[in-house]
Amino acid sequence: KENNKESIMNREKLLDMITLHEGLELKPYQCTSDKLTIGVGRNIEDIGITEEEARYLLENDVDRILKEVEHWSFLEKLNEPRQAVILDMVFNMGVTRFNANTWVKTFAAIQNEEWEKAANEMLDSKWAKQVGQRAIRLSQMMRKGEWYES
Repeated sequence: KENNKESIMNREKLLDMITLHEGLELKPYQCTSDKLTIGVGRNIEDIGITEEEARYLLENDVDRILKEVEHWSFLEKLNEPRQAVILDMVFNMGVTRFNANTWVKTFAAIQNEEWEKAANEMLDSKWAKQVGQRAIRLSQMMRKGEWYES
C-alpha cells in the first residue's frame, strides 16, 4: 500500500468535502470545541503550524509589504541592509504606522542619506522602547549600511 497523497481516492473531492463540512475561515475563531481555529478546521491551539507553514506565511507577508511600499521610490537608492531595515519596520508596525507622515524625521534623514541621524531617530521612539534589541539591531544596520552580525 503506497503511503502518498494519491493513494487515497480523489484528493480534490476529499478536500472539497472537508471544506464543506468545516467551512473556510480566514481569521481565527473559536470552534465548537472552544479551540482557536483557522482556515479549514486547523486547530492552531493544539496543533499549531509547521515551520514550513510559518515560512510560507512569512513569504506571503513579505510579498504583501513589498507591494505596499513599491511606490516609495527612495527605497531603490538604498543598499540591501538599509532596504531590509525599512521592510522589517513595515512588517513589524504596518505601513499605516511606519511611513513618511508618521516618522517624518527618520524618513527625511534616510532620504538625505544622514545615516547617523536616521539611526538615532529610530532609537528615539516609542517603537524602540517596545521592541528593544530589534531597534538596536536595525538602527545599527541603518547607521552602518551593513547586515547585522550577531
